[in-house]
Amino acid sequence: MIKLLIISNMYPSKEKPYAGIFIKNQYEHLSKNPDLSIDLFFMQRTFTSIVGSIKKYLVFYLRFVPYLFKKFDVIHVHFFSAHFFLAYVYKIVHVRTKVVVTFHGSDYINFIGSGIGAKIFKAMAMKIDWVIAVGNQELKYINQYINPKNSKVLCAGIEEDKFYPIRDCKKEYDFLFIGSFYRIKGVDIFIEAIKLMNDKSLKYCFVGSGEYLDDIKKLQGDYDISLFLNVEHNRLFDLYNKAKFLVLTSRSDAFGLVVTEGMYCGLPAIIAPTGGLLDQVIDNQNGFILKENTPEELVIQMKKVILLNDNEYNRLVQNALQSNKQFSLNIVCQELLNIYLSAN
Repeated sequence: MIKLLIISNMYPSKEKPYAGIFIKNQYEHLSKNPDLSIDLFFMQRTFTSIVGSIKKYLVFYLRFVPYLFKKFDVIHVHFFSAHFFLAYVYKIVHVRTKVVVTFHGSDYINFIGSGIGAKIFKAMAMKIDWVIAVGNQELKYINQYINPKNSKVLCAGIEEDKFYPIRDCKKEYDFLFIGSFYRIKGVDIFIEAIKLMNDKSLKYCFVGSGEYLDDIKKLQGDYDISLFLNVEHNRLFDLYNKAKFLVLTSRSDAFGLVVTEGMYCGLPAIIAPTGGLLDQVIDNQNGFILKENTPEELVIQMKKVILLNDNEYNRLVQNALQSNKQFSLNIVCQELLNIYLSAN
């Protein structure tokens, strides 16, 4: 039996119910495997000040001390940031333990530059036995800064039993956006596209929270916009089923789970030509890839898709339903088990 320790500085909380939900899903799925004995060490994602964050990390480090006296065959760290120091110290004490790290996005930026911080992180990265990137583009970036012993592209995994098509579900929204309302997620691009489109017959839906919330609320005065905050993750499939198209105009996105979650419900996507979004969409097959990630280009694509006839739209839906089966949680966890076995 493999003794595994999972470490993460992000885990769901009442304040942020979606933060690290995929880690929780992987842990619960892997815990069913009789070949694994798993401990989970995590920090819940909450809203804190800078001082509060420092205190939170200090407590986190102190809580880890008892784990230094336990024996694990493999440590799997989610996100490469300050909490990787725990695995680094453990590896010094237990040299035979293998360290697996999943990079979930921009955490590779810790390597960038010639400052002392980048040098420290690069030095600590020497203790990594397996690097997992959630997208192909992300792995290319990581390889520019470190030379991992072993590497693999593996997304967080989609729960097929929670995302599926609802038969004869009424389409209530023409375009759906799910994600944080921040510039990095490109929500401002979608907002500007709605203004340029200036079609008050269309119905839009936004799900999330963030700095552009007030801008979206202002749009509600002129357009048919539904807005949902803090929707439970297991209720998202209902919104996926009620929408005709998912829009994701992220400026940077290591993978973007919502794209494949939507496709498991038969929802075609319109995406920016960036990051892991490109690992999921085949242009004009299960969705559309913008030539440029601009409001103007998005308007062009939106105008095209609202003119599709039923046969053309159903073709996209059926292709979406058949897409990305390799990203299911069951397959991802089996791949993780193979990595743990090879590392042991």
